[in-house]
Amino acid sequence: MRLLERLPLSRLVLMATVATALTACGSGSEDDARLRLLNASPDLGTVDLTSDKDELSRNVATLSLGEYGGRKAGVATLQVRGASGGATLASLPVTLAKDTRYTLIAYGGSGRAQTMLLQEDQTEPASGQSKLMVMNLAPDAGKLRVFVTAPDTVLNDAQAFGGREIDGGQSTGYVTQTAGRYRIRVTDADRREDLRLDLPAVELASGKVATLILRGSGSGMLVHGLMLEQRGALTRLDNTMARVRLVTAFASGGVHATLDGQSLMSFGTVSPTIGEYRLVRSGAQDLNGFAGGFPFSHSFSSFAPGGDYTVLMRGEISAPTISLMSDDNRLPATAGQARLRLLNGLSQALTLNLNYSQVASSVAPGSYGSGTFTPSASSLLTVSGPGSPTPLYKNDSFASQANGLYTVLMLGSDAQPQGILRKDR
Repeated sequence: MRLLERLPLSRLVLMATVATALTACGSGSEDDARLRLLNASPDLGTVDLTSDKDELSRNVATLSLGEYGGRKAGVATLQVRGASGGATLASLPVTLAKDTRYTLIAYGGSGRAQTMLLQEDQTEPASGQSKLMVMNLAPDAGKLRVFVTAPDTVLNDAQAFGGREIDGGQSTGYVTQTAGRYRIRVTDADRREDLRLDLPAVELASGKVATLILRGSGSGMLVHGLMLEQRGALTRLDNTMARVRLVTAFASGGVHATLDGQSLMSFGTVSPTIGEYRLVRSGAQDLNGFAGGFPFSHSFSSFAPGGDYTVLMRGEISAPTISLMSDDNRLPATAGQARLRLLNGLSQALTLNLNYSQVASSVAPGSYGSGTFTPSASSLLTVSGPGSPTPLYKNDSFASQANGLYTVLMLGSDAQPQGILRKDR
């Protein structure tokens, strides 16, 4: 039987966004607060934690945990910066309690670092019980639901952990439950079939308190895990999967394709078409199938864990050109902005324009071009080719929203191009 402790989130975590920093490693008296730094970002490099002149955690590498340092209790400003006097990344004003331990978690991408302060003062559960809290520190992934179940539980029959969805910067609160081995799955808040992380065997130890931190991936959609034991060690729980979709740009013809045993496009699908993302194992994989009745195969050297990819097939259907493109599905770095990109499935370089201004120019065949813009209720969106006064694609009432991600896919042939506008976020 589970017991959800209704503790105020402010007592569990304090959150902050970009600001200033410095760092180090102090000792202090027994009444001091003790702080350490968890570097949960793959993009910040090695970082330090300081407060005023106190050095708390030094040279904390990517995805690792620093040592505790002492800081006088009371009002303080915690600062994260690049190691050895590097640039300030973030700062957080706090009030520290004496004889209390904390972990400051640094996360987010370069140029948009954020912090979360975890107060490590939870009462340990009784023997045979465990406490777990899940934090969503993957803001690009959006709202998520977490399911902590027996290994063989069907996801549709499971109840969300903590009874709620968690947006970026939020947590479930601590839940007390029987210690043991569990399967932990993370999905989109609204679509359980949209699986973002699957950890098949996670041990929740008897009498222990732990926090599962969900951190972002390079694609923005899949997430990785970090399990932090209260006042204890850190364990990496990396995603082993990637997401792949197939886009066919042929002007006509049926296509069927499989990758890692997953059907990327089923029999009867007619090109041009845009497939849905499918989960596949990371690493080297082979693509096999038929296009226009002609068999094809292609080997890919490596799909990175947590990555999103588009496989683009274009050119002659009897001898297709196959390109692999890495998809950046993250939100705009600046809140209130939107992202716009062009996928070029034709055989000529293309330019993407918004209200007569170039968003991406000279986008080569089989590649992306992208940019950031201020969204509006109606804009002129065009795609043009070299030396042609007439746009190959035109939308004179393009409506966009803040934090959206939009893609124009140019498919078909140069003689008969077909532009398709997709809202990906």
